[in-house]
Amino acid sequence: MGKKGNSDNGKRIGRFLYVIYLFYLVAGIVLILRIVDIQLRYEPDPAIASLFKPRSIKQPLYPERGSILARDGRLLAMSLPMYRVYMDCTVRREEFADMKKSDNPKRREKGDQKEQEWKDKARELSEGLARLYKDKSADAYYKEIVSGRESNKRHLRIGGLVDHEFLLELKKLPLFNEDPNKGGMIVESEETRQYPYGSLARRTIGYVKNNQESNSHIGLEGRFDFYLHGKDGFKWMKDTDLHGKIQNYDSTWVAAENGLDLRTTIDIDIQDIADNAMRNSMSLNPNIYGGCMIVMDVETGGIRAMVNLLRDSTNGRLNEVYNMAVTKAGEPGSVFKVTTLMSLLEDGYVTIDQEIPTNRGIVPKYPMFGSDHYITNYMARTKKDSITIRHCLEISSNYAFRYLALQYYGKTPKKMLDKLYRYKLGDEPMEFDLDGLATPLLPNPDNRQTWSLTDLPSVAIGYTVKETPLHILMFYNAIANGGKMMKPYLVESLDRGPNVVKKLGPTVLNASICSRRTADTLKSALAGVVSNPKGTGHSKLYGAKVPVAGKTGTAQMVIEAKYLKGKKIATRELDGKRQYQATFVGFFPADKPRYSAIVTMYTKPVYVSEAVYGGNNPALAFREIVDNIYAFDADGGEVLQASGKVPKMQAAEIPDTPEGQIPDVRGMGLRDVVYILESSGYTAVWSGTGHVKSQTPAAGSKLGKGQTVQITLK
Repeated sequence: MGKKGNSDNGKRIGRFLYVIYLFYLVAGIVLILRIVDIQLRYEPDPAIASLFKPRSIKQPLYPERGSILARDGRLLAMSLPMYRVYMDCTVRREEFADMKKSDNPKRREKGDQKEQEWKDKARELSEGLARLYKDKSADAYYKEIVSGRESNKRHLRIGGLVDHEFLLELKKLPLFNEDPNKGGMIVESEETRQYPYGSLARRTIGYVKNNQESNSHIGLEGRFDFYLHGKDGFKWMKDTDLHGKIQNYDSTWVAAENGLDLRTTIDIDIQDIADNAMRNSMSLNPNIYGGCMIVMDVETGGIRAMVNLLRDSTNGRLNEVYNMAVTKAGEPGSVFKVTTLMSLLEDGYVTIDQEIPTNRGIVPKYPMFGSDHYITNYMARTKKDSITIRHCLEISSNYAFRYLALQYYGKTPKKMLDKLYRYKLGDEPMEFDLDGLATPLLPNPDNRQTWSLTDLPSVAIGYTVKETPLHILMFYNAIANGGKMMKPYLVESLDRGPNVVKKLGPTVLNASICSRRTADTLKSALAGVVSNPKGTGHSKLYGAKVPVAGKTGTAQMVIEAKYLKGKKIATRELDGKRQYQATFVGFFPADKPRYSAIVTMYTKPVYVSEAVYGGNNPALAFREIVDNIYAFDADGGEVLQASGKVPKMQAAEIPDTPEGQIPDVRGMGLRDVVYILESSGYTAVWSGTGHVKSQTPAAGSKLGKGQTVQITLK
């Protein structure tokens, strides 16, 4: 009996253990399957999972914006760091408050003393801020700081953006000269755009604003913003246990790619000459409200200077605020007569010295145009009833070109208009390095509703058409270039450091708008406009340092809307006054042209006696650029640039200078100088434009860190 009972107990225990074994086996299998399931399919609740891992924040990485360079490498626009200063007004406040709560009377007294010392330093700081920023009084600064301390303000803004030199001065003030945890100074760096040459070519260089306004992208800065800006990057940051942030290297990140540099065709010396010439000429007549000048390299079409000046109606100052050279299309007047003459010569209808009847200056069958006083004066002077076409161009006879257009194209006006399209003066858009280039406009002889009998003779003398100064110069540049029309351009290349990433210019628009023979004939005729004592360009341009060839033009404008006083009418006369567009366009030296240029000026409505003509102020400005760009050697043969040789830009390599001594930065560009001196522990302060001519203290001098090196640029 005893043995049987033991046997049954053993069997029960075995079965029990077997059941437990099976239970754990099944549980293990289930657990393994669950683990596999979790590994393959399970996704935790994001809300719960976020509680168990550090929070990651995507932080953008911004590239350094590329520079805009003159053709010789000098900086026209560059990015430099500026600094914005804030103050944590609460520093050590809790520390002093705890001291004042102490049971120890001496510690409480020390807390009051420390708080008062801090406020006394804040008073001295306020006086320094008022002295440096000059934007508010010391009392106002002190009130802001103390109020911020009482209201627990940890980020009080101090003044505006400052440069590195200004920042060093701020760091000398009480509190700001202490550790930030004790003094409360907070400095944030911000990239800013600097323009070393100030207002020179300012509208051409342009700007980019960080907003959605239609005029937020202007000039080269705006047109090439994609290339200049570079590519943004990003990195992921995560919180640390000490409430800081470090980069999360478990996540992907993309480095920022700095922008490309823009190398332009602008010659900063010629730009300076052109700017001064325009200001000098326009200042002589307050009735001139605006004007523009373009100087172009004949062979390539590269624009060496572009000036756009608009007179401020309140203070009379001339500022670069609107690009008239590109966007302002108007009736050019007599400078357009050369297109008519080119067409006549190319078609073989006339020769330059052919004589035509004077007809007392009245176009047959078109008495409404009146009598041409240039012709009547010529007849009175010479007692002749015929005149050469060459002389008609020199004296700018309206009669002659109306007569010639009607005589040879009267029955086939489209033949002449087709020629104008060949000269790229018709209504077809042209790609240009600046946005906003206005499209020329020509009347259409095929449109009977708009074409009239007076359109052809009007087109012949530069009316009933619309052209920008840039298009007119492009045409004259082709004459100077033997008939080859080059596309005007402002950007030579996109560079990354010393390497050219993309080459952009020059480009041929039309290999031959006319024969070389016609081009040479027109060059000779245009030279006569200046050399002939009766020529309209003689008084201001004859005797320039090199011979000039060109043409004057004066057109009565349709009165602009801003002068109409709310009237919605198209008129060329308002209250007895008229508006004028005056132009001189040409090239020099006349025999071997190297530069072409156009000067156009616009008047407000004036009486006829106050009119501005192409042979006056525009020709005067043209003369100034000729005389200042060129000088002759003793033999009068070789042409020399008056500006002399300009040092080439070099890569910014920090000179091998002993510790504590000032590096030699003479001959370098501004951006390299700032980089080298700040990398060596000094501050650069500069004056002038160009490259470093001198530095004070001299290279090799000993100077303490943080001290200032004065740079003179030329």
